[in-house]
Amino acid sequence: MNLQDPIQRRKFWLLGGLYTSQYLGIGFIFAAVPAILRQSGASLDGIAWIYALGLIWSIKFLWAPLVDRFGSKKLGHYRSWLVVLQSLLALSMVAAAFFQVPEQLSSLTLVFALISTFSATQDIAADALAVTILQPEERGLGNSIQTAGGLIGNLIGGGLVLITYQWLGWTGSMLLLAAATAIPLLTVLNHREQPAPADFRSERVGLRDLGRFFRRPGMLRWMPILLVFNVGISMAYGLINPILVDLGWALDRIGFSTNIVGSLFGIGGAVAAGWIVQRFGRKTALLLVNLFIILSIGALYIPAQGLDNLMAVYAAIGVMMIGYGAGSTCLFTMMMDKSDPSSAGTDYTLQFSLSSILSFIVSGLGLALAESMGYAAVLVLAVGATLFALVQIWFYNDFAPRQIEPHAQFSTGEAGQAVAPEVA
Repeated sequence: MNLQDPIQRRKFWLLGGLYTSQYLGIGFIFAAVPAILRQSGASLDGIAWIYALGLIWSIKFLWAPLVDRFGSKKLGHYRSWLVVLQSLLALSMVAAAFFQVPEQLSSLTLVFALISTFSATQDIAADALAVTILQPEERGLGNSIQTAGGLIGNLIGGGLVLITYQWLGWTGSMLLLAAATAIPLLTVLNHREQPAPADFRSERVGLRDLGRFFRRPGMLRWMPILLVFNVGISMAYGLINPILVDLGWALDRIGFSTNIVGSLFGIGGAVAAGWIVQRFGRKTALLLVNLFIILSIGALYIPAQGLDNLMAVYAAIGVMMIGYGAGSTCLFTMMMDKSDPSSAGTDYTLQFSLSSILSFIVSGLGLALAESMGYAAVLVLAVGATLFALVQIWFYNDFAPRQIEPHAQFSTGEAGQAVAPEVA
């Protein structure tokens, strides 16, 4: 992706705004809200329900076919979804601003569930739009924008807003997040979407497409990589906060190091991986990133052994987050390559859900095993899982992305007469 090109620059701002804004509320809910509630006197079991909302993102594949199936041809298939969902996200945050914390915590549960649902559905539409407007050679840097956008959203929502909370308060913080979420509406409204491939299918997208995905040629060979790619990094990532707690770090210090410093390193890893994909190709990028992930997992061994050296701990967090950002970018690029443009939201979301569900499971499993086996043993298992993924990638050769014809490209003018897309 050449940012000197005005068309590609508009793609950057469109996707960057969408991916950043979808994580503003989520980052605040999962990183900042537990600390705010705890400070307000809420019990730990009263806070635990918040993390269950993350499951909404893992099961969003169940309604992804609806996003592919229904959409306005006049306004743009995915653009129409994004306008509505971006507005609902901002409005739900405005609504949350007028509840009292923690007195109306039960009512906030519903609002937070809506925010999680709206952001997950916005992600389906944003991913589908990205599949159709990014050419294969643009997807490396395009997906670095996706990964970096999510980390920036988490940095702002889960880090900076929490830092300014003592001055803004609950209402001010939520209204600030609502205003920031509404900003990308400007780029979405200015975007003129070409006819979406989903609008020209002879059979409308439905739940049966979830099963058809696995029956496509080459999918069964791709699935082991999809499933194991994030296992090692997810198992190690879940240990970071418990390790820092065991070192005696305060919660605000942990939040700063992981949500702000860690996110900045992750953004750097995402950008670097996007460049590597574009410069050296997908297979080389996947192999190099997996080797770096092994290094990043090993870096956690130092703080895991109880060494509370500030530079060593920050270096371990930084290296871990570089690996996390780089790995996400490479995996998202491949997921986009495996998505059929005529069912883009369904295909991409299904892959995302399968990978994230397994990541949730291994993160919890890693914590459980650490209790009985110790951190070091879990880190060894994480390295082993990453080595297994490395072997899978080495013997995998289907790296040819699906091609999208020029008329399905990003357009800054009015969409022309609808012509059925041809997909190679």
